[in-house]
Amino acid sequence: MSAPRIPVWVRRLLDRSVGHRYYPAVVALIAFASTASFSFPFVIVLIPAVLLSPRRWLLLGVLTGVASGIGGAVLVELFQYLGKELVLARYPQLVDNAHWQSAIAWLHVYGLFALAVIAGSPVPQTPAIFAYSLAEPSTLGVLVAVGIGKTVKYVFLAWVTARYPSRFIRYRHACDE
Repeated sequence: MSAPRIPVWVRRLLDRSVGHRYYPAVVALIAFASTASFSFPFVIVLIPAVLLSPRRWLLLGVLTGVASGIGGAVLVELFQYLGKELVLARYPQLVDNAHWQSAIAWLHVYGLFALAVIAGSPVPQTPAIFAYSLAEPSTLGVLVAVGIGKTVKYVFLAWVTARYPSRFIRYRHACDE
């Protein structure tokens, strides 16, 4: 399996907007779309976004974390609207995920705290959000938990990327291909 790649439309959007003052908002919108659609992992966008504008690392980290929290809340509402059976039929990889059972156990015992930890970790959060959505969750709680977890994760990653860009330059080159 190959590493995930930045969609072409995202790469073009980053390149066209980097010089503008609304660049952090554009990156935050991408974070929201990525989380709400679970179409690609947002980290593959955050690193090149920070490399393109390293002085905005803190703003990028905070805005994308909050946008991911909102995307997680939208995802919960979407899962509840579609229903468990339809979601499982369309996305069977959610339950086939190796972390699925661990996430369910954590969510059962620790609730929103577990969701925040999962959101802030490298573990895919979509299966955890789906599992939590089955228990009639608080959408606002999901927004806060995912928002806090992702904000901590993205601020740290943005800081590391801005501070040590040579370690991440290959992500920028992958963006150019």
